[in-house]
Amino acid sequence: ATGEHTPGRWVWAELFTDDVDAAKTFYGQAFGWEFEMLGSGEGAYTLIRNQGSAIAGIIYHQKENQTGSSGRWLGLMSVADVGSAVSQATNAGGKVLVQPKHLKGRGETAVLADPEGALFGVVYSDSGDPADIFPPFNGWLWSELWAHNADSMAEFYGKVGGYQTKAVQSADEPSEVYLVASDYPRAGIVEIERKDIPSNWLPYVRVQNLEQTLARITAAGGELIVAPSPDIRQGKVAVVADPLGAVFGVAQWSEEIARSEP
Repeated sequence: ATGEHTPGRWVWAELFTDDVDAAKTFYGQAFGWEFEMLGSGEGAYTLIRNQGSAIAGIIYHQKENQTGSSGRWLGLMSVADVGSAVSQATNAGGKVLVQPKHLKGRGETAVLADPEGALFGVVYSDSGDPADIFPPFNGWLWSELWAHNADSMAEFYGKVGGYQTKAVQSADEPSEVYLVASDYPRAGIVEIERKDIPSNWLPYVRVQNLEQTLARITAAGGELIVAPSPDIRQGKVAVVADPLGAVFGVAQWSEEIARSEP
């Protein structure tokens, strides 16, 4: 809690899963995260802490079918006004999945889907956003949208989040659009060519040693989906899934690398 807000920052994340205990075991082993149970029964909320700071939560969610994943991460974007963000989203072709509501201890929040179906949340915190600093190890580093039309989605999120957009082209990397707020890139949009892959937001955890982290992830029952490659982010990132199917990224990223980005 800072009492200050930085609209456009991705400040929180929720893990929806039908096995909270399994999630706690995995993420505790993978990142050393700590957990605090609030409430009881299926309506309980599990607060996730990294090095003492609250960074996310776990919510019990019944699996919708036997073949689908039973876990998914949902990132939340800080906005200056939740009602305005919802209006901008619906006017630009998005959908409201959870109408704006005020949650005690948090603030006003809503869950939306962009025109390609990618889910995200918006929040205006009662107590302010976390301090706007480079994340510590095992904290959230980056949010990346895998979209089928990057330009169209950049226009959508520019309206909803009040972003300026910056196209980034590199000879060695896929083209990307940065979503910029308060003069700093807050998220990226990467265009995917495969139409069988649904558009989705991918949150990244910053880690100290990528190889050792991947070893812990696989030992804890996670799955390596995209292995580190020199052709992708200098070989310093990977995409994984937890044992319940929730997909996220891990990145061995330093402030020096961040400053050298286009």
